[in-house]
Amino acid sequence: MSLVHNPPGSLLYQNVDATVTLLDIPHSIAEAQGTPDNPCGDMLYSLPPLENPFPSIEPNSQKAAKQKVRENLNRGSLSKPTFPQDLLAQGLADVRAAHAGAFCLQRKFADRVKSRISQPKKRTIEEVDTVEGSADKGFVLGPIFKPRKPLLLSCSATSNGPEPVHMADVVDCVVRNPHDKSVQLLLLETAQEYIIPPLSNFLLSTVGTREAALFSSAAYKLLPEPSVSAAPGQFDFILLDPPWDNRSVRRSKSYETQRKAKDDPMDILQGVLMKHIAPGGLVACWITNKQSVRDSALQAFEAWGLELVEEWAWLKTTVSGDPICAIDGIIRRPYEILLLGRSINPAIDGAGSSDFQEPTKKRLLIGVPDIHSRKPCLKQLIKPMIANRSNYRALEIFARNLTAGWWSWGDEVLKYNWEAYWAKAEPLNTT
Repeated sequence: MSLVHNPPGSLLYQNVDATVTLLDIPHSIAEAQGTPDNPCGDMLYSLPPLENPFPSIEPNSQKAAKQKVRENLNRGSLSKPTFPQDLLAQGLADVRAAHAGAFCLQRKFADRVKSRISQPKKRTIEEVDTVEGSADKGFVLGPIFKPRKPLLLSCSATSNGPEPVHMADVVDCVVRNPHDKSVQLLLLETAQEYIIPPLSNFLLSTVGTREAALFSSAAYKLLPEPSVSAAPGQFDFILLDPPWDNRSVRRSKSYETQRKAKDDPMDILQGVLMKHIAPGGLVACWITNKQSVRDSALQAFEAWGLELVEEWAWLKTTVSGDPICAIDGIIRRPYEILLLGRSINPAIDGAGSSDFQEPTKKRLLIGVPDIHSRKPCLKQLIKPMIANRSNYRALEIFARNLTAGWWSWGDEVLKYNWEAYWAKAEPLNTT
């Protein structure tokens, strides 16, 4: 008899009030590919964990540092730190005191997996973080937009081999796996297989005006009944990782940023997303450390009727727990910010607004970074914050991988569900 070996949990440390968490990034994504009844034992290929901090690029003198601060503020290239530096330092010290060992779990990696991804072509979705020797023809979005009925995957797929589909069947079309186990898709044009997690839905498309209309229509069709906490077509939790423009992305040519995009996707979402947020629903948005980006995110929150309730910092460290650069850096900061807003629920908050507002709660998430732009999966961290946690609806926009039980939307939505990114779980021999 053989059993599947399940890797250790991704939550390496969390304090009592859940304000400081140490999380393993690739394992958090792998865990989110399964369900309690059908857990995922596979491991996501990653880069070797960073062993030493980056060389400092900070100014050498106090005078030069002050000048750089003025330049950054004038250009809007960096905001004044909004996350208290003493909380970053204290949280890191708490983890070091309570957690013995490395700040990440053992990783599966291969020299074939590249750390950078090449520039996507206009209206093209490419699997460009390639494994050597694999087909790499990518998804090409057709110039003619043809909304179609959602595609429901067959339960016989995977057991009888992957379900063969053409690119045209999955692009600009909501695809649903309604089953409690993963299903494999075979793209006939590229001979690439993709693993679709249980009970997941995805829309492989850009975030444009027409695509937003397609998403809205599909959400109402596939979620026609109200839940305990959400009306038809609404979600209890929405996560966004917008393609904000910044210098590191431009240097790496990782993906098309807002500067190059013809239409700003955040502007498009401002007009359509509010009707899909459940009363009391939670929206989380990753931002960079630019003041202009923070302002844009808060402007979107206001348009969606959200109140900023929490601010998280993802502090990036080496395997031994050192920040990848100085916490008080002027040019580079070792953390990214996640803003969380909650929709006003008239049944709970009352019809009117109150002049009193609770202070924004701060939480610290610590993790060793992986492949560029790969974020920690927040599924297990967000669930306790959702009122209807046993049957909530979640949506991730600008997603780069799928999540079991969630909806995902973006032009790289299948990126890390390509089977070449995964090492199969090793069976345990119990005989």
